[in-house]
Amino acid sequence: MVREQAPGAARCGRPARRLLAPTATTQDQPQPVPGPGPGREFGDDDARWHAVLHRDRRADEVFCYSVLTTGIYSRPSCGSRHARRANTVFFPDPAAAERAGFRACRRCRPDQAVHDARTEAVVRSCRLMEAPGQAPSLGDLAAATGFSRFHFHRVFTSLTGVTPKSYAAACRADRLRRVIPGSRTITEAIYEAGFNSSGNFYALAQTLLGMTPTSFRNSGRGVRIQYASAACELGVLLVATTPAGVCSVLCGSDADSLVQRLRDQFPESGLTAADAGLGLRLAAALDGAAPLAAGQGIPLDIRTRALEEWLRSALGKARPYPSSTPG
Repeated sequence: MVREQAPGAARCGRPARRLLAPTATTQDQPQPVPGPGPGREFGDDDARWHAVLHRDRRADEVFCYSVLTTGIYSRPSCGSRHARRANTVFFPDPAAAERAGFRACRRCRPDQAVHDARTEAVVRSCRLMEAPGQAPSLGDLAAATGFSRFHFHRVFTSLTGVTPKSYAAACRADRLRRVIPGSRTITEAIYEAGFNSSGNFYALAQTLLGMTPTSFRNSGRGVRIQYASAACELGVLLVATTPAGVCSVLCGSDADSLVQRLRDQFPESGLTAADAGLGLRLAAALDGAAPLAAGQGIPLDIRTRALEEWLRSALGKARPYPSSTPG
């Protein structure tokens, strides 16, 4: 039976004021019978203990467990070392555990909603990838969020619509576009953008920029650029392409202002509106864009960057990624 109280403080070795002693009020309360779904699968203590031993994430929204010797309650999937079964009690939710005097685990944060914890992990990892310097590995990102590599990869992709590797590439491309115009040389821009070597840079630069670094530095001089726009739930998107791939993805409230931004970005280019073909490809890409279907609770700048990367992959040439980027 799921318990809403802990045994007396004498068993856990903590001051009595920290854990509620059993009372008639808490003991006599009937426990809800699990309905259809995951709750029925974890309907008794043996099933709950089995879920804890196997760190079954399906149980995270069904119950939590507490350890008498530490006074801490956790999610079933928590990565901390398991306590002895005799020192473990179960509660239907974090509120019940806290009423009994237990504190939330700082590792798995069971007092936060499961969705919120996953969202926070994704946002934290995105900010790490956006920071200057070498991109963190998939293992680094997973460790920073407390997830396994596999689970982190799955959660990140489901909430953003792109893989961590794709998002890291988008961040690197953003840094490259920012630093090239203000750098004294292309070589200086290479290292400021976080590339390890010039060879690694030149293997990717044209597909990241849609043109050569020199052309980008010279405001698109001599490059033929075509653009098309379409509406989506984030606003109006404008995509500009060259024979080498996508050179710009802009998001705003109206197409005219986006075209002007594009002209300001590449004043030396041959800029023209594309024929209907690009517009149809853009509309089709948006219809299947995973970043538009995902992203509840994800900040707008992350969703926009993920969508831009999705469109670069869908509309531009396929490009390799350096092995140093996360998976």
